[in-house]
Formats: sequence, C-alpha cells, structure tokens
Amino acid sequence: MANRHFGKAGDVWKHLMLCEVLAALEPTHYAESHAGSGAYDLVHDDERNYGVDHFLEVSSVIETLGASAYAHALHRFTSTGRARYPGSALQAMTLLGDASEYLFCDMDPVSADDLRRWGRKLELSRCQVVERDGMTAVAEWLDTCAGSRRVVHIDPFDPFAAQPGGLSAVQLAGQVSESGSVLVYWYGFDSPVEQAWALAEIAQRTSRPLTCLDVLVTDETGQGMNGDLGVGTTPGTGFGVVLANVGEQVIANCDRLGRDLIRTYDGKRLPNGQQGRLRFTRRQQV
Repeated sequence: MANRHFGKAGDVWKHLMLCEVLAALEPTHYAESHAGSGAYDLVHDDERNYGVDHFLEVSSVIETLGASAYAHALHRFTSTGRARYPGSALQAMTLLGDASEYLFCDMDPVSADDLRRWGRKLELSRCQVVERDGMTAVAEWLDTCAGSRRVVHIDPFDPFAAQPGGLSAVQLAGQVSESGSVLVYWYGFDSPVEQAWALAEIAQRTSRPLTCLDVLVTDETGQGMNGDLGVGTTPGTGFGVVLANVGEQVIANCDRLGRDLIRTYDGKRLPNGQQGRLRFTRRQQV
C-alpha cells in the first residue's frame, strides 16, 4: 500500500527514535505490525522539504544528528543516483543486518513483495514477511522467541481497530510491554487536547514504565487549534512515540536527539508558508 506520509516530519521523528533504539540495543529479534514497503522513491515537495530534506540539511552541520543511526541508514539510500526514502523495516534491516531475525507484517501484497525483495538483496537469512493481520501475527511471534532481545515497532492505521477475536494496536502495545519486549509505538493526533493520547491508552494496558516523546505543531504564538493530520504539519497536529523497556540511557539519547532536531526548526516556516513552531514534550508513566 502506498504510504503518502513517508519522509514527512512525523516520519522523521519516528525513525530518528526507532533507529536510536535499534542501534543501542541490537535486538536478536525484530518485528513490525504494519511494515509498509521497503523503500519509496523520494519526492521533494513542501512536506518532504519540512521533513527528510530538512533533516538531511541540518544533519550535515549538527554533529549529534549527523552521527545518529537514522542518518546512517538514511544516507545509504538518499546519496545514490536514484534517491529513495527507506521505510522503518528497511532501516532496521540496514542497521541490524543478518544478526537479527525479522517478522514484517503487511496486508498489501505489493508492499510484502517489496520487503521480500529487500530481504533477498541484503542477503538476510531470517527475514519472514507475512500478509496477515499484524497484531495477531506479532502476538503469536512473542511466544516463539521468549527470552531473546526483542523490539516491536507498531505504527497502525487505526489504533483501535481489531480483527474478530484479535487485538487492537494499543492492546498489542500493552501486551508487548508486559512481555518485557522493547516497544516503539508511533501515533499522531489532530488536536492539542489529544497530545500524548497513546501514552494514556497504553498505560491502561501495562504495568511497565512508559516514556512518551511528543511533538505539537503550533502557530507562531505557540498555540494550536484543530489541525489536519492528513497534511501532517498544520497547527494543532502532532506526533510522537511511546517507548517501553528501553532503559534510561536510551531514553536520554532519544531525548537529546529530539531536542537537537526541534531546535533546528526555529524560524523555519511550515509547509503551508505560515510561521510556526514545533513544541517538544517528554512525559513518563511509571
């Protein structure tokens, strides 16, 4: 399925955090419930200019961003003749190589075939791609690799939808957290009152400590009304990640990278030409 949000600011935020977690923890097992395609032909429009293009520009001068695992994964695909944006699954494959076992779930056969092609190209011996409900597949997978270093990335289209008798994405997030596996859960919102909503929802489903790294898009006064999440960067929209079982040092690293990135947006106009700001908040649920 085509992902029209690839390379936007929310995608950059998600992947900056995810790659930092993967590089620090080097999991032996990695799974995604909504993997998407391996890579997307990079386009340069207002949203991508505010997202991945901006990151590529500032990471060349901001040392922490340039040395990040995300920058490493990104440059491998954007510095060639045919520039592509690697999805989270391909970023993981690039960073972890054949040292990890993979489970990628996507219902779209085109996306699934693309993931298989990248797995073969990178010569990964343990890369499983399934065309089935990702929540069910990942829940079953957790039982097969108990005791290993596991990271699960959940990036759902609908966080509350579930197959009959199955789990929703937020329910799976709680189960992943309770299992002791590392959780990286991405979410978006289109109203400031919904900030960090995923933290509250997942916290109801696990006793494990959670950390939320949240970004709100505001106007030049620092305020935001109801926005348009379909566009992604209108005032009032936002995005974030919820992390579980990652450890304080990894959280501190993600926090530092996030703050360094947010500072680079000072004075930069939003994609619609409006003056705006990005406001970063770190929250914890213990």
